[in-house]
Amino acid sequence: MPRQLVVVDPAFGPRLRSLREERGLSLRRLGQLVHCSHGYLWDLEAGGKRPSASVVALLDTALGANGELSALVSAVSADRGELVVGPAEAGPDAAVGLDFPQDWRHGAEVAAELWRGDMQRRDLLIGTGFNAAAFLTPALRWLTARLEEEPVGHGDRLVGEPHVETIRHISGVYRSLDNRYGGGHVRDGLVRFLDTEVAPLLRGRYDARTGIALYSAAAEATQLAGWASYDAGLNGLAQRYMVQALRLATAAGDRPLGAEILAAMSHQAAYLGASAEAVDLARAAGRTAAESGMAAIQAESAVLEAQGHAVGGDEAACTAALDRAERAFDRAENTSNPQWIGYFDEAYLSAKFGHCFAALGQGKLAARFAVRSLEMDGTAYARGKQFNLALLALAHVQSGEPEQAGAVGVQAAQAAESLSSERARAYLATLADRLTPYAGLPTVQEFSVRVRPLLRAA
Repeated sequence: MPRQLVVVDPAFGPRLRSLREERGLSLRRLGQLVHCSHGYLWDLEAGGKRPSASVVALLDTALGANGELSALVSAVSADRGELVVGPAEAGPDAAVGLDFPQDWRHGAEVAAELWRGDMQRRDLLIGTGFNAAAFLTPALRWLTARLEEEPVGHGDRLVGEPHVETIRHISGVYRSLDNRYGGGHVRDGLVRFLDTEVAPLLRGRYDARTGIALYSAAAEATQLAGWASYDAGLNGLAQRYMVQALRLATAAGDRPLGAEILAAMSHQAAYLGASAEAVDLARAAGRTAAESGMAAIQAESAVLEAQGHAVGGDEAACTAALDRAERAFDRAENTSNPQWIGYFDEAYLSAKFGHCFAALGQGKLAARFAVRSLEMDGTAYARGKQFNLALLALAHVQSGEPEQAGAVGVQAAQAAESLSSERARAYLATLADRLTPYAGLPTVQEFSVRVRPLLRAA
């Protein structure tokens, strides 16, 4: 099948923005309707990215454009330069990484295929779309999986505990860099590590004890690659990494890590406006965490369920889930938690409370929790601090305090300058959109000047 490129008429971005504004939709609200991030939509309007045919069709429907936007987009063969009539068909790469095989051996090969494809065919895989419903089958198989045989390798290369510790140590280093500098800075290196170092180990020779530890470490690294991809705005790829991370965790029988992966799936689904799927995934994470006795992950799962309800506008269900999150957090003991959940503390919980209230339009409450969320290590978790500053600025807008929003927005923009994070840019794009009516205020003008080069950056 010939490779296809999308050709976009220069009028597409301005017309998209015009249609959105005519219908009184914010970038975030439109993103919820079409299951795309608001940062991605900002890029489409600014001409920084090319949409897929499926995204354009969704935009046409959501905006009642009667095919007007689709008429501004066409697919062209990259091999022969010929026009392709109608939307491009999804190639074989579209399905890579979404399988959740019944057999752990097949699961290892599917994961390795994803890593190799990301290295060798990244230009094709980047175009794969996100579909929140694609998370549900892996989640169901995780919840209903029978105890399978322990992973034992029969390859030529002998694998031992030092190899497993190397994977965990390198994952820890990448995790620290991700928190500090953003997923865009670490993603490629981590994927290369999975492809060149971890995949050969999975094909090596090891006993059951080593195999369990090896698959657990591989699952942890794969989940981190998914998280970094999500932060970099590669949501379709991120979804595939999350699915394969869950399959590897299943082979290892690592229930706490599986709960954390399900929680990450819920996080991504809520961010992209898929409320129902976010709630289901958070509940699956909470159930697994309860079975594992992990109160910290129970608290995280409950607050992510609350966020799913908030995105869907269900205030009562959101409030009930927040109450459960607070009670679970009071039971949690951070000293006994795995290193991969080291980020989960009172500041993180406060930020999630703030996001819930912001999604519900309750700016005063959102601001109160956003202020508490800033009591954090802003160096080790520089990206998280930027998110929390953007949250506080948005809460000020919702509270009718645009001058304070502009002032905090300047801090959020400054914090984003050292990050390679599409989510950081998306939060700033939302804030810029909400501050447009107050462009004459000095602090808002300062914010606009500061944020403009960040939003224009590819």
